[in-house]
Amino acid sequence: MAKFATFGTITFEVSPKKIYTIDEFTRSGGARWGSHEIIGKKPMPEFLGPGQDEITFLIRLSIMHGVDPRKELDKLRTLKDNGTTAPFIIGSAPISNSYWYIESLAERHKTYDSKGQLITAEAELTLKEYPRVAPKTGSQSKPKPQPKSNSNNVSKRSNIGIVTIKVNMLNIRSGPSLNARIVKVARKGQSYKVYGTKKTDITWYDVGAGLYLSAGSKYVSFKKV
Repeated sequence: MAKFATFGTITFEVSPKKIYTIDEFTRSGGARWGSHEIIGKKPMPEFLGPGQDEITFLIRLSIMHGVDPRKELDKLRTLKDNGTTAPFIIGSAPISNSYWYIESLAERHKTYDSKGQLITAEAELTLKEYPRVAPKTGSQSKPKPQPKSNSNNVSKRSNIGIVTIKVNMLNIRSGPSLNARIVKVARKGQSYKVYGTKKTDITWYDVGAGLYLSAGSKYVSFKKV
């Protein structure tokens, strides 16, 4: 058996007895960008992260090539309907670090015999990337205890209000700039104390500890205290 690719329970191969291969393989992808509106100027784009990759391909199924079209289409429907995620392997290595799932399956039943047996068919598939969360490996070192600070020497700042996140995700950065490092991602509904504002490329809220998030009303709501 000359197996050359696998996805879940599907095995693609080309041999003297069986031809089960992939045609018209296409891979595409994009990037995710946000846009911050600035009065009197062009919007300022912000890179949010990579988008999902997508692959499409065609499978030709024929009894004359040693493949049972009905049986293989049943396998594909099961993978789709169960939401199965699995690596897509071509050769000896997966095509990415992510898993994949079937987003759509289009079947073309081309030929039946006189008994109603499916002789030839085609399946057009669209698969989308399913990012995996990397497992934690090794033992994690315990954080070193911090020396107790004298509260009399710590300058306390009073907050001017509370900001609440309106969008699903919003980057919190290490400085008031779209070029500053992303420290963490705030989620919809989370609230933070605001200690001030700063206007650079856009207007930012200072949420303490050297962290900043966008003050755009599209992304957050602000309430004075």
